[in-house]
Amino acid sequence: MEIDPGSHQECQESTCIFAAHYGPEMEVPARSCQSGKRKEKRRCLQPAQESPAEMASRLGDLVLAAEWMKDTGKFPHHLQSPELALHDHDAYCLPEEAEALKRLVKELRATVHRQSELFFHLQGAVEASHKESWELQEKADENWTLLSNLGERASQLEAENRNLRCELDQLESAKRRLRVERDASAATVLSLSRQLRGRHEAQAQHGAFSLESVKSHSKWLRFYTGFDEYPRLAAFLDFLLDGKRGLESGPHSALSPENQLFLVLVRLRLGLLLQDVAFRFHISESTASRYWLSWTEIMERRLRQIPVSCSQRYVDAFTPQRLLRHHDVSLVALDCVELFFEAQGRTRGKGDAPQAPRARYSIHGYALAAPSGFLTFGAGTSEEPPTLPPFLQAGPVQLTAQQEAAKRRVLSFRSLADKAFSFRFLRVVHPQNMEGQVCRAWTISCYLACLLHEPMGLV
Repeated sequence: MEIDPGSHQECQESTCIFAAHYGPEMEVPARSCQSGKRKEKRRCLQPAQESPAEMASRLGDLVLAAEWMKDTGKFPHHLQSPELALHDHDAYCLPEEAEALKRLVKELRATVHRQSELFFHLQGAVEASHKESWELQEKADENWTLLSNLGERASQLEAENRNLRCELDQLESAKRRLRVERDASAATVLSLSRQLRGRHEAQAQHGAFSLESVKSHSKWLRFYTGFDEYPRLAAFLDFLLDGKRGLESGPHSALSPENQLFLVLVRLRLGLLLQDVAFRFHISESTASRYWLSWTEIMERRLRQIPVSCSQRYVDAFTPQRLLRHHDVSLVALDCVELFFEAQGRTRGKGDAPQAPRARYSIHGYALAAPSGFLTFGAGTSEEPPTLPPFLQAGPVQLTAQQEAAKRRVLSFRSLADKAFSFRFLRVVHPQNMEGQVCRAWTISCYLACLLHEPMGLV
């Protein structure tokens, strides 16, 4: 293929514009060469879509053609193939000069390179998109599995919820039934309480034995308790309790604290049996015994805190007496009375009484006098004295104002024994297993004699 010189001159005078585009199609529009007399426009054909490799090969042919034209001034015949002619025929506006052609080829090669990079970049993006799509598909499968599991769990929870609702309905029914039964039981208890209250009121109206029935009569109060008037008995109760409540008090207690103390004083004064006391107070024998034991312990412990003084003159004149030593303190034991018991088993025949079908023995009830001028009371055959109050010591004793107000004085021990023996519980012959109770009763009776008769002696 040869190039016409006239056409070559026209192409040099004209301005050619080239453009390249890489995509689904490559389109290179070009402007036709203009002659000096007239300008003619010509469209460039659109070649078919080519790969970057094919385009690079064809551009290489154009570069070789440009170099050949520079050396010989003619277009190489071996490049005038039908394919090249097909691609080059009236499709591109090619410059005649080799330098322009080479520059055009380089620009096209750079464009092809950029489009190749863009192609590879887009290919990588497509692969990344495919990879991301695959990962999303896997996640979707996992989510679908999780959603299926959650659906099954939700079904199980709904079934459990239905079962729990059924159980709740059953519990509500049982609750309503129990509420009805409770209301019926409460009504029954209320009815029984009213009947019991009415019975108690009826017993009170028929003269039931209690402190309330005698506290307004000083004669009967003194007969049953030894106290002349009720305020002194109430003060004595406060002293015993020391601001605290009784051992058994409240709605579940058979007797009030006042009547419990009244029961103990009645047994001390009259020497009654527990069966008799329980019958009088409408309580069981075991309850009466419990009241008796607990209150005698409280009374002995509290009464030993009362300072009782004596005159050394009467201590020296009293017989019989014996000396005791307790914690480096010399004490004088004054044997005041004898307390009698029935001998049982191998203890029969013990004592001074002659042998009898029912043998008896006795222990001494005594008063313990200390050099400080104070005394306490005890009973028994043991040489070891009972727990002593703090007043029984060798040196002088300093009393507080409260102790000084509660202080009592004894002048005659014979008179003391007579007043203590006015509590008939001490005159009864008790069984041997009651030695501890009788000794405690002797101590309590002596302190009560000091409280109820002041002073005792030769006045």
